[in-house]
Amino acid sequence: MDSELYRKIVFTLIFIALILVSFSIIKPFLTAVLTGIIFSYIFYPLYSKINKKILNKNISSLITSVLVILILTLSLFFVLNTISQEAYTTYLLSRQKLASGQFLAHCEPVDKPICKTVNYFTDKADDPQVKYYFDTTIKGATTKITESISNILFSIPIFMLDLFIVLFVMFFLFRDGEVFVDKIERIMPLKDKYRKHVFKKLNDMAYAVIYGSIIIAVIQGTLGGIGFLIFGLSSPLLWGIVMIFASLIPYVGSSIIWFPAALIIIFDGYLNMETTLIIKGILLMLYGIFVVGTVDNILKPKIIGDRSGLHPVLVLLGVVGGLTLLGFVGIIIGPIILAMLATFIKIYEEEKK
Repeated sequence: MDSELYRKIVFTLIFIALILVSFSIIKPFLTAVLTGIIFSYIFYPLYSKINKKILNKNISSLITSVLVILILTLSLFFVLNTISQEAYTTYLLSRQKLASGQFLAHCEPVDKPICKTVNYFTDKADDPQVKYYFDTTIKGATTKITESISNILFSIPIFMLDLFIVLFVMFFLFRDGEVFVDKIERIMPLKDKYRKHVFKKLNDMAYAVIYGSIIIAVIQGTLGGIGFLIFGLSSPLLWGIVMIFASLIPYVGSSIIWFPAALIIIFDGYLNMETTLIIKGILLMLYGIFVVGTVDNILKPKIIGDRSGLHPVLVLLGVVGGLTLLGFVGIIIGPIILAMLATFIKIYEEEKK
C-alpha cells in the first residue's frame, strides 16, 4: 500500500474516532449547547447594537449574554409565580365553597343524567369509607408533591450547570461567531458557489423556523389572551403568556389552555342551569378553533415554507423528529438538519449533470 494513502486512511480513522469521542463527551450537555446556539442566533442583532456603542467585543458579549439569561429567568419566574398564585386562589375559593356546602348542593332538575351523577356523589360524600378514601388520596397527593419539590431542589445544580453552559456558549458565539462560521465555511469540501448556497439555506431555514415559530406563538398567545378577556375569564394576561409558550409545542399548542377552559365554562353553566355560561363556553371554543387555531394552520406553514423553501411534510417531520430526539430545542434543530440534507442532495444532483 502506498505510504501517502496509508497516512490518509489512518488520519481519516483517527479524525472519525475523535469526532465520535468528542460527541460522547458533549452529549450530556448537547441540549444546553444547542440552546446557547439558538439564543445567540436570536439575540445577535441585540449584541450588534450593543457592540456598536461599546466597541468592545468581550464586554458587549458579556452584557448581551447576561441580559438574555435575566430576561429568560425573570420571565419564567413571573409565569410560575403567577400560576402558583392563581392555583392558591383557586384552592382557597374551593375550600370556601366546600365549607359553605356549595359543592354538596343537589343538582336540579334531578332527572337530568348529569345531575343524577352529581347527586349520587353528593349523597355519598358523608360515607366514612368515602371520607377515608379522600383522606388517603389527599395524603398520597401531598406525598407526591413533596417528592416532586425534592426532585426539583436536587435538580437545581444540574439546571445551574446547564445555565452556565448556555451563558458560556452564547458569550463566545457573540464574540467569535463570525470567525467560527468563516472557519466552517472554509473547511467545507465544496465549491465556492455551493458553500455560499449551503450557508444561505442554513440561515434562511434558521430564520424561518425560529422567528416564524416565535411570531406565530406571540400572535396566538395575544389572540388567546384577548379571547379570555372578551369572555370574562380570570387572568387573561397570564394565560396569554402561557399560551405563547404552549404554542411552541407541536400537537399541544394553545388549545391545551383554551379548550379545557371552554369545557369548564360549559360544564359550569350546565350544572347551574345558566344558558349564558353555556353559550359563552361554546363561543370561546369556536373562537379558539377558528381564530386562534387558524393562525397556526394557515400562517405558520406559509411563513416557514415560503422563507425556507422546504416542503411542509419535511418541516413537520423535522419538528416531530427533532422534538423526539433532542427535546424542546429539536423543534428548531430538526427542520434545519432536514433542510441541510435537502440542500446537499440538490448539490449532488447538480454535480452529476
